[in-house]
Amino acid sequence: MFIVRSLIEIISQRRRQILVHSYLYYQLNTNVVSDCQYDKWMKELVELQKKYPDESAKSAYADEFKGFDGSTGFDLPFIYPEIQTAGLSLLKEHKRRTNN
Repeated sequence: MFIVRSLIEIISQRRRQILVHSYLYYQLNTNVVSDCQYDKWMKELVELQKKYPDESAKSAYADEFKGFDGSTGFDLPFIYPEIQTAGLSLLKEHKRRTNN
């Protein structure tokens, strides 16, 4: 069975990914994905937000991504506990898998 995710879910997921990985990079000075992958996600999100502004406005973290142009994740808010928890969990799993 093929499941089609809504644009709102896709935009929300991409925003969470960018927030989590920006937190890891800018706050913890580490990463678990390549710069190329991160840039790909940023470009995809910018395109989705431009192409689907109504869905974008209804997606998670809409206010935090207003005016987001994909040039950097430095100024995104990392204060949300769910973002920090997800980032730390991802980092722990990454270290476990890579034995670092």
